[in-house]
Amino acid sequence: MRAIITFHSIDPGGSALSYPAETLDRLLAALERCAVPVLDLDTLLLPATPRGVALTFDDGIRSVFTAALPVLRDRAAPAHLFLTTDAVGGTNRWPSQPAAAPTFEMLRWPEVEALHRAGIRIEAHTATHPDLRTLGDAAVAEECARADASIERRLGRRPRFFAYPYGYNDARVRAVAGARYRACLTTEMRCLGGEEVPAALPRLDSHYLRSGWVLRNPAGLSSRLYLAARGALRRLGGQP
Repeated sequence: MRAIITFHSIDPGGSALSYPAETLDRLLAALERCAVPVLDLDTLLLPATPRGVALTFDDGIRSVFTAALPVLRDRAAPAHLFLTTDAVGGTNRWPSQPAAAPTFEMLRWPEVEALHRAGIRIEAHTATHPDLRTLGDAAVAEECARADASIERRLGRRPRFFAYPYGYNDARVRAVAGARYRACLTTEMRCLGGEEVPAALPRLDSHYLRSGWVLRNPAGLSSRLYLAARGALRRLGGQP
């Protein structure tokens, strides 16, 4: 198993964006039991790395600090946080957010700084979380540049990785974003293959990593077939 996993909020609320802290701990324990290491993205993406997962948290929801960080610390697990910088200190009700999406409190800058000090890598997720396909090239570049500048100003480190808001991208957006970052992450649901385009890396949605039978052996054949089937169904349904 070689994959990137996407999380949003770490809470027991039951929404499609929620993942309980207890389940996160069970998942990390299961990966350890299956001898699947949790790695940072730089290590996972090395050609010589045959096996492992990277943990990514999109948006910058406050529960990453309050609920995920204690689990990550206890398990000594690296992770990457993809931050929507203009939403820091507010909520996730940005203009492009669907009305039906749950509302979450976002991280505050001191919490982002604490995550950074704890070893969580803070990466870019644009300034305002738009559908980048609706913007011109200059506006796409500006969304990335503003996010990068905010993170570098607060943390002294420019992001190396980028996640497309909602996973929305096309060839034009990939060309602009791909020129700025080591790699860009989508929401295409599948494990990493042997040959990947750095500007369009796939990820597994943690929503499908909750069931007890999956958590018993997330790297097993039945789990991998299940995740592949869920990914195929998403693509048939037109989801990015």
